Amino acid sequence: MRRRGQISTMAIVFLIVGIIIGAVIGYFLKPAPVGVVSEEEYNKLLAENEQLKKKVEELTKQLEAAGPAAPTEITITVWAIGPDEPSVYRFEAFKVAAEKLNKMLEDLGSPTRVKIEGDFWTQSWGDYKKRFLMAMEAGKGPDIYCTGHEDVATHAEAGYIIPLDDYIQEYWDVVYFDIIPTLWDAVRYKGKLWAIPQDTEARPLYFRKDILKKLGWTDAEIEELPKKIENGEFTIDDMVALAKEAVDAGLVEYGLVHRCSPGWDYQQFYLAYGGRLWDPDTGKLVFTKSAWKKFLELFERMRDEGVVDPNQFGSEWKTAFHERFTQGRALFASGGTWHKAEWIKKYGITEEYFWENIGFALHPAGEKGGKPVTLSHPLVYMITKTCKNPDVAFLLITLVTDPTINSLHAVHSAHLAILNSQITNTKYVEDRFLAEVAYMLKYTTFIPLHPKYGLYNEMIFRAVSAVESGAASAEEAFDVFLSEVQDTLGDEVIIEE
Repeated sequence: MRRRGQISTMAIVFLIVGIIIGAVIGYFLKPAPVGVVSEEEYNKLLAENEQLKKKVEELTKQLEAAGPAAPTEITITVWAIGPDEPSVYRFEAFKVAAEKLNKMLEDLGSPTRVKIEGDFWTQSWGDYKKRFLMAMEAGKGPDIYCTGHEDVATHAEAGYIIPLDDYIQEYWDVVYFDIIPTLWDAVRYKGKLWAIPQDTEARPLYFRKDILKKLGWTDAEIEELPKKIENGEFTIDDMVALAKEAVDAGLVEYGLVHRCSPGWDYQQFYLAYGGRLWDPDTGKLVFTKSAWKKFLELFERMRDEGVVDPNQFGSEWKTAFHERFTQGRALFASGGTWHKAEWIKKYGITEEYFWENIGFALHPAGEKGGKPVTLSHPLVYMITKTCKNPDVAFLLITLVTDPTINSLHAVHSAHLAILNSQITNTKYVEDRFLAEVAYMLKYTTFIPLHPKYGLYNEMIFRAVSAVESGAASAEEAFDVFLSEVQDTLGDEVIIEE
């Protein structure tokens, strides 16, 4: 399949294979001496490899039982997305997994080999998801589909994906026992598990240390800012006041930059005002009136005070978000952990420059003493109903759900761990940024697993973009927003004060 909207990755593939072959794919090679790793870790890896060997032996027997009808080549098509380029391992890791699986098959005397096809998408999320829906309607979807966990409910209801509970149970002792427990909640819908977590992240509020120094802040005050936000001492109002001060002083063009397209990052401010997106007990979406009013009034105030660009939504990410912040033309950036890697790889800053000039914290609480927030959007691997070899597809997912492979992805793209063992993995531990943002997961919220969250999200975007652009006042936008939610979502949403 011809890849679209992607980067050249063959060099990265060879690099991954070169790094991992000895440690991960060395399944049939001579094991490392026990002294290289702890005896406990060595025995754990050995046990996992033995379990994998048994699974591959079972697969080999199934192929042998098919006789002449057994395939000599099994092609598994994987669709994965960045859209940030550093997240390319979401796709390339499957080539590493196929190498490992083919080595196992060869050593067991099986003539069958596994081939990976598909692509890594770097264009928009919207186009990626539309492409998947069209492919599934035509019966030509991929075997493995990497997407946001919020799609679990929609795709499960549509019958596009298969539940994975039996597979997870079968391979539980190989790796799935190690997945951070809260991440299973991100893929559980109506009592079943529909996907495997691939990564997760947090959404920090980045700030420019150099601009704060020009405003008279001391190094000690700058270092204390993240803690003050965590403790509820520095609120959204303080953020806006500081951003306005920087704008009025002529130090920046705008006090805050945020995402330029529909999404959910800006919903963190709604959460900071005490809003809820959904109720896990009833499974319904939630509309908290007081929080949405404060949210829209916040964007109205930031617009009127010149803190935000009224044309931010719809602008180019490169110019309106990335360059403004990395070039020091904005004080705050409401971004994601992955942006740090993207800025270093694409926007001309170095690791040293980042630590000298840029800080990061949780998004502030709406009121003094309140709880700060962040939002996590785990990406997941699903197996589609059109997959002809789900056993092989799941085995490949199991092989890429490896602490070393996933840590390489995490470090390269600045995403957070999905496995408890990753937290002590050498590659992960050595990354200062990942270590310092890990605490944010204590304050995180997941996007709702509800089939109609997409509609709710569209209404949120229409309301906030209308206010920020000046097309509507906060009051006008709220009235339209509430009416639209009531008419569209009906009994699927709880309206609370």
